[in-house]
Amino acid sequence: MGSKAKTTTAVARSIDDVSEQIFRQVEQSGALPPHLGAPEAVGAALCTLSRRLSGGEARDLASALPSTIQAIVQPCATHRDEDPEVFGRREFLETLAEHLHIDTDQARAVSHAVFAAVEREIPMKEVTDIESQLPADLKELWGRHRVAGSSHAERPADTSLAAPPPRASVDTPAPDQLRDDVGADGTAATSSGDAPAVRRAS
Repeated sequence: MGSKAKTTTAVARSIDDVSEQIFRQVEQSGALPPHLGAPEAVGAALCTLSRRLSGGEARDLASALPSTIQAIVQPCATHRDEDPEVFGRREFLETLAEHLHIDTDQARAVSHAVFAAVEREIPMKEVTDIESQLPADLKELWGRHRVAGSSHAERPADTSLAAPPPRASVDTPAPDQLRDDVGADGTAATSSGDAPAVRRAS
């Protein structure tokens, strides 16, 4: 326990600003289980992803990362064969889940949070170059956040669930407003419920 705390402190002292921002975004996403730290999640997700890329692209990914995260990912990108491993989203999530000691649903949430944060901080060309080497199902985890505008594309669903509008309808008993609120609630519930189903089907 003490050695882990010392290691974490050492990393925290030497962390660069961009890496710190990425770690903070991952932590604030709510995707991390209590036992899992952002640096470990980021490193595991990116190292697992790099195995699906060619050796050259994996090295390009590592070099595009901020220095602290680059130091974590560089060995994964360097000490490997040039040819990529062949696997899809299911294998990716199973590998990540096993490495982080979490289930595959948690692994999907973690990878979304990590990739959304990282994609905001590396060149768009690198995002699209990586995407071009991935199979269709893995592209659903990587490369979609920038297209939607930012990593915040994942957050509205969480926000709507955390602060539902029905409270306002309770305070305001007018029938017309109640009908409008019920309609809005139904729409919000459908949109937040549909998104995971679409991703799982793909």
